[in-house]
Amino acid sequence: MNYQFRYSFAVILMLAVSVALGCERDTKLVIKGSNPPVFVMSGSGSLGTIRVRGPEKQREAEGEDAFLYWVIVNREDEDQNVERLGPVTYGKVPQGYKQVYPERGEAPQLVEGERYNIRIATNNANGVDKFFVIRNGKVEVSDY
Repeated sequence: MNYQFRYSFAVILMLAVSVALGCERDTKLVIKGSNPPVFVMSGSGSLGTIRVRGPEKQREAEGEDAFLYWVIVNREDEDQNVERLGPVTYGKVPQGYKQVYPERGEAPQLVEGERYNIRIATNNANGVDKFFVIRNGKVEVSDY
């Protein structure tokens, strides 16, 4: 009887651990560096898009799209986990992704003291949305 209990307990414990390891982990974001900032992501999802929005209108478009400074999206054949992707520097498109905004050329320089928003959409996990300002050469981050 004692052996049966131990065996059952071991099986239940192994199932619980495998379920916990397979669970979705929300995307977390740490913004490092200065200008340009570096975006370090963690979580279980794969990166779908990064959208950086700023205070100045960038194009003739409706709503938020008019204020988008930099947008990248994953290529259809790519699906990279945010942790394996590694840090992404503003304005530098990582392998497996393509730049949507600006349509041509480089992303506009970020201006010290201005407030920016970064929205990261991931597949198979919740994304993240943060605001940041560059002050005295360092990034300051907030959730609002």
